[in-house]
Amino acid sequence: MDRKPIEKQFLKYVVPSMFTMLLSGFYTIVDGFFIGRAIGDVGLAAINIAWPITAVLLAMGTGIGTGGSVIMSTRRGEGDYPSACKAKGNTIVLLIMASALLTVFFLFLHEPILRVLGAEGAVHTAASEYVMIIIAGSTLQIFGTGLTPLLRNSRKTIAAMVIMVTGLLTNILLDWYFIMPLQMGMAGAALATITAQGIVAVLSLIVLVREKDRRLHFKPQHFKLEKKLCGKILRTGISPFGLSLSPSIILIFNNWQCLAYGGEAAVAAYAVASYIVESVMLFLSGIGEGLQPLISYLKGAREYQQMKAVKNKGLRVALIISCTLSVILFLVRGAVPAAFGTSPEASALMVNALLWSVFAFPLIAVAKLFSSYFYAVGEDRLALFMIYADPCFFTPVLLITLPLIFAIDGIWIALPAAQGLLVLSLLYLYKIHKEHLRLEQTAYANAELDDAKNAQTIDA
Repeated sequence: MDRKPIEKQFLKYVVPSMFTMLLSGFYTIVDGFFIGRAIGDVGLAAINIAWPITAVLLAMGTGIGTGGSVIMSTRRGEGDYPSACKAKGNTIVLLIMASALLTVFFLFLHEPILRVLGAEGAVHTAASEYVMIIIAGSTLQIFGTGLTPLLRNSRKTIAAMVIMVTGLLTNILLDWYFIMPLQMGMAGAALATITAQGIVAVLSLIVLVREKDRRLHFKPQHFKLEKKLCGKILRTGISPFGLSLSPSIILIFNNWQCLAYGGEAAVAAYAVASYIVESVMLFLSGIGEGLQPLISYLKGAREYQQMKAVKNKGLRVALIISCTLSVILFLVRGAVPAAFGTSPEASALMVNALLWSVFAFPLIAVAKLFSSYFYAVGEDRLALFMIYADPCFFTPVLLITLPLIFAIDGIWIALPAAQGLLVLSLLYLYKIHKEHLRLEQTAYANAELDDAKNAQTIDA
């Protein structure tokens, strides 16, 4: 590929992916906006505490969908279209199986899970009302997020973005109607969310089925599960699953510490601050997710220099956008609380939380991009470290230690501190990746040389 097509493909994949990822996070923000105005701090705290259950459903869809789409793109880059179709078909079957398992699991265990997450009294009642409807629509949630990566990697990035916009507009309209005129409260917010996700799932499936490229048409044999292929999809999907779920794991630890150091007001403040931070994270994740199909394709085609150029361009774009967002949030942080109807106590805490968050955005941009890059090129172990080290080690340790020194401010400081440690770790991990890539390129060059020698021998 020459430079001009790469530039065009970069924009074609990355820009729609950024907005698709951003819009996917707006569902909870919209719920929070209307619930905050209708119910107040209790409603905001309830959605925030119940969010990890929703997040598991969304992460499962994202993990399986992205795992299958990475394999699909790599096989297409190799010119193996039958295997690409099998990856797509097996991915859809795995989404069906995951939907059934998680629906049953959460139906039986959501009450104890909510208690572990810190829901008590009025907050527990509101959270339970919200989550019961979310669980009933688990299949719609999982398919709504799981089919999007397949669309994106099938070169339908614009369609994926349009479908996501359609779902979001539906969610906004139904949230307003169910919560305000009908006064359905938490149940209305949940019903609006699963209805919108259902529309996304149905539209995505229609676009996939109506594939114009005959080489990628579905056939019955593509839906027959292959053990080795399913294992590869799930192994590859562990990284995007964690990438999607890690903010929610961090949210759990933050909620516990907010309850301990500031009560309901602190949880409400963190709920709104997390809407902003999570939206920025998703927007920045969209850069890496947009690059993933292109990088996976180039990896399969052995276009190593083009792969490096795409990665470097993505890094530059990520840093420029993240620094711009940091400046914008710094300037408008004082106006955010009024939009969500929080109490004066929660508003004061929120402004401080947002102030510390701006320092994390450039670090988040680097970490998210390389997490996506690592699993796009098949470096599953490096991707796993980048994704799971933060929620499983860095953030919990910092959330325990920093509040002992800085009180509630320590909770807000933990975000930029954890991302800083993650980027420092990345410096070492990237050295490992460069060595792996060098060995792979050498092996490929030697194989080509051997093939050329064999061809000359046959001709002679």
